[in-house]
Amino acid sequence: MAPINKFFLLLKAFLALFVFMSFYAVVPVCRAEENDLRSSGGGVISEDEQILDPEVRRERKIGRKTVDAIEKNWELIADPARLVHLSMIVDTLKPHLKREIPYEVRIVRMDTPNAFCLPGGFIFFTSKMLELLHSDAEIAAVMAHEMIHVDQNHGIKMAAKTNQLTLAALAVILASGGAMAPAVLAQVAQVAVNSAYSIEFEKEADSMGLDVLIAAGYPPSAMVTLMEGFMHEEMKQPIREYGIYMDHPDSIERVHSMGEKLKKLRIALERKHPLHLLRTSIREEGEKARLFVDDVRVWEGAKNDLTIELLQRVREFLDRDFQMEMAPYDLQLEGEETGNGVLRLKNNILAQTPLPEGMQSLSALRENLLRALARAQRKHPIAKYFKY
Repeated sequence: MAPINKFFLLLKAFLALFVFMSFYAVVPVCRAEENDLRSSGGGVISEDEQILDPEVRRERKIGRKTVDAIEKNWELIADPARLVHLSMIVDTLKPHLKREIPYEVRIVRMDTPNAFCLPGGFIFFTSKMLELLHSDAEIAAVMAHEMIHVDQNHGIKMAAKTNQLTLAALAVILASGGAMAPAVLAQVAQVAVNSAYSIEFEKEADSMGLDVLIAAGYPPSAMVTLMEGFMHEEMKQPIREYGIYMDHPDSIERVHSMGEKLKKLRIALERKHPLHLLRTSIREEGEKARLFVDDVRVWEGAKNDLTIELLQRVREFLDRDFQMEMAPYDLQLEGEETGNGVLRLKNNILAQTPLPEGMQSLSALRENLLRALARAQRKHPIAKYFKY
């Protein structure tokens, strides 16, 4: 076993022990708090106790114990601006979930990419995970997946299955503080931290997370690029653990499932948006007006109104139709040698002659666009293995 795996597994084991020991106090303390509130007839009531759903209140207590253990053993990153930004993304997703849970976000400094959501809505990202994500859309895809685990109570269901109990029987054990309660509570927390859900629950989180992503207005392709990205990272560094998505041998099947679901929903798979690639811009530099795709200069001409108008029109077509999933033959150049040149992008006319004086040729535009496309595709090479 590689050293980094040994370290991470030891850290997990220590956390598991800490959480398990902490949970011996959960049920008695919770019951004492409830008795105090009933007998006092008033006083200060915590935000958690103001939650109307008793099941969510109980889950918050479970989650808080694990948060305490994490904060004692892992370094949290205090970055107010980033945390506010992440919280804003959470707020866009919450209205599309079944249960009202007060989600919170924390960042852990760790060189292992992972994310998880504890019972009660405590979302954790490792710093390495955030480094690997390309856009808000991919961050939202991670959040949606993890929030579905909590929204659908997957941790509790896993504990019930492991202990061969019905959900009703497990609820009685947790509510009454029976002998099994501490072990079950620790088990629930560890399922979340270690992403130890069944493949059935992972697929459910994928599918329902995609629904949430779509409902919240994020590019749904982010769920696909996210999984593909983790698979690519694992191929580069197979000794690492990649938390969500990488705990199961069914990762390829799950990527295919997401692609097929998008196809059934008649949503085009457009990877460039969540990956922030193939972005266009027009720059006026000296006597030239130039069109760029990412950092590749694809077309230029003398800076004048006609050139800028043409570049803007071409840019609009590229923003809409120039996708990472296209092939070189989707850019067809016809008739340039006869003076009646037409450059087509997916059967639509992208540009044609005559061109403004001093404008580069259509063949130069086609060649540079293909160069920009190849450059973008190299940044996300695993996509070529998944066609829908």
